[in-house]
Amino acid sequence: MTGGYQATLQGHNVRYLEADGAFAAYALGSDAEQRQQLRTLVDADLLVLDDLFLARRISDKAGELLQTLVHQRYKLKRSIVVTSNRVVQDWGKYLGDNTMATTILDRLMHRAHILEFEGKSYRLKEAASRLTRLTSADVKQD
Repeated sequence: MTGGYQATLQGHNVRYLEADGAFAAYALGSDAEQRQQLRTLVDADLLVLDDLFLARRISDKAGELLQTLVHQRYKLKRSIVVTSNRVVQDWGKYLGDNTMATTILDRLMHRAHILEFEGKSYRLKEAASRLTRLTSADVKQD
């Protein structure tokens, strides 16, 4: 992520997480490990949560971590970048708790810059281009 990289170059403490995997690992940690990880994530100047809700549903423990991170970072006015392919209207389903989703979104969106992208995936576009080149090369060989 370019913003996280630029923040790092400027000397900021940046933490990047592939959200669902990191939250799942957090849920498996001991209480001491969870407290240490939470402190590290809250203390960072910038926290990047990439691909939030990629697997759709996250565990209750992961949902609690997300809510705590957002709440504590909001109070401290520390930035969070969240990327997700999921619409915010469905976050209650993914968390299994509409009230928690509302609380998280309320704090995330209060001072947010929201960027919404529409269109085809660049990965699919690149794959289609490669496939077209390969198919063209096969036709030329025949």
